[in-house]
Amino acid sequence: MNSRTVLLYGQSLLLSGVAASLAECPGLQVARAATWPEAGRRLAEAVPDVLIFDLANSNESHILPLLFKNPGLLLIGLDPEHNRAVLLGGQETRALTLERVREIVEGGGPS
Repeated sequence: MNSRTVLLYGQSLLLSGVAASLAECPGLQVARAATWPEAGRRLAEAVPDVLIFDLANSNESHILPLLFKNPGLLLIGLDPEHNRAVLLGGQETRALTLERVREIVEGGGPS
């Protein structure tokens, strides 16, 4: 498997759990950004393959333009209230388990 870079944007406890889980995956390089300016800087520097964020605590005005600026970037919005992970590109998966998020990040695609 090729190395993939994942950027986690936000400060929620949910993202801390995701970060801990992804840190165990060989071939993944995981970075965190607590604020939007920091996330924007990391997006420009590291050009991650995946951006994971908490839907409840993120500003869509920052996230949605990324779909157009970075068409190869996989955007995963985690929604703990509705127990789902939303892949911003029009697809959604109902399995909000850390294992499923890891599969998606590693290239398993949505289901």
